[in-house]
Amino acid sequence: MPPTNQSGKQQKSTAGTGFGSSSSSPKSNSKFIKYIRSLKGKSVTRTKLRNEIMNTLYDGATDTPEEGKWYFFQYDPKYRAQLAQWDEWPVIQVMGFKHGNILGANVHYINKQARLGAINNNRFPASTLHYYIPKRADAIFFEIDDLDVPTMSQMPVEQFHRNKK
Repeated sequence: MPPTNQSGKQQKSTAGTGFGSSSSSPKSNSKFIKYIRSLKGKSVTRTKLRNEIMNTLYDGATDTPEEGKWYFFQYDPKYRAQLAQWDEWPVIQVMGFKHGNILGANVHYINKQARLGAINNNRFPASTLHYYIPKRADAIFFEIDDLDVPTMSQMPVEQFHRNKK
């Protein structure tokens, strides 16, 4: 078969035929990915999805998040009455710390189509940056493996609360 010329409108595929099945692929068979695959074609409530994700990520749970890592957690802001909106179930990359609080980029503040681009480029709009008080997160953060972040970013786990002003 003659080679196909690309017009520039198509994107080259970089996935090999054995993508994700190699025993050398790190965490290619993680409990998280297995759980997500088991959901295909099933109807699951957001509450059940959140609970199951926390169960699968439990081994990586910590009370001391580290800069540069990704976490999922439940959050109850101290000053929620003053906030226009807030996400009860953030998925954040820890960007730094200030006065014991965590500065995190919450991908839920980006529309789903743009999340992967932000994650791949490691560039987040200012609107995603929020400070989190660790005690207000039940002091437990579920670490998300770097390979699972793209999948987790697409999961419908966010729950925004809006204050009417």
